Parts: sequence; structure tokens; C-alpha cells
Amino acid sequence: MVWKTFDFKGGRTRLGRKMGEILEGDRFKCALCAGSGILTRTKDIKCPVCKGAGIFSLTGPVVVCVYCKGRGEYPPRSNITCSVCGGKALVSVTEPIETCGHCRGSGAEPNNKLPCLKCKGKGVVTKLNRP
Repeated sequence: MVWKTFDFKGGRTRLGRKMGEILEGDRFKCALCAGSGILTRTKDIKCPVCKGAGIFSLTGPVVVCVYCKGRGEYPPRSNITCSVCGGKALVSVTEPIETCGHCRGSGAEPNNKLPCLKCKGKGVVTKLNRP
């Protein structure tokens, strides 16, 4: 796995992934169930994201979802999967990327809590190659 970073506001997620790091690979630990395969608040229900496996596949490169801050659920502590990442806490991107100028990397539309229309809640956009 190769790690790269870009300029981004934020700390670490609950699984230890740093906000703003570009992750390479295709298998990741599930954030919604913290890799256990069972939702923590319900005890007997299989995780809908990883189907109880604790890991899932996603085509890389990926970044941590800034809309849910890598939790996989939005609003926090609700067991409602994030509409941007689908509960995976990670979203696929196309490199090269830069921080979204519209939402300033927050993933949310200014003045409300809906996902940003420009970056679709990812907090980053593909950098345009300008001559």
C-alpha cells in the first residue's frame, strides 16, 4: 500500500486513517462496524456495508470521506449510512486532486449541511491541467 498526502484540514478517523491521505489498494477495513462485521449498537445485526466480513473492496485511489469524517454514518452515532460514501468511510477519486474551492474541503454546501454540489461531498476535486 502506498501513502501520499495533500494539503487538507483534519485529523485522524476512528480507524486511524489520516484525513487527506490518498490510499492505494482495493481492500479496506469497514468503518461502520469497525471491522467486527456486527453493528455495535444493535449487537445481532450484520453490518450492511461489509455484509459481516469486516472488510470491503473499493477501487483505488481513495480518500477518507470528509462529509462523515470517516465514520461511515451521518449524522454521527445514528447508524444511518453516509449518503456520500455509502457507509464505507472512503470514496474513490481520480488523481491529481486538490481541495474543493466551493466547500473549502468540508464536503458540505456552504450555509447548509447537504453534500457539496461541486465535489459531491468528497471535499476534493480533480485538478485541471492548465497550460
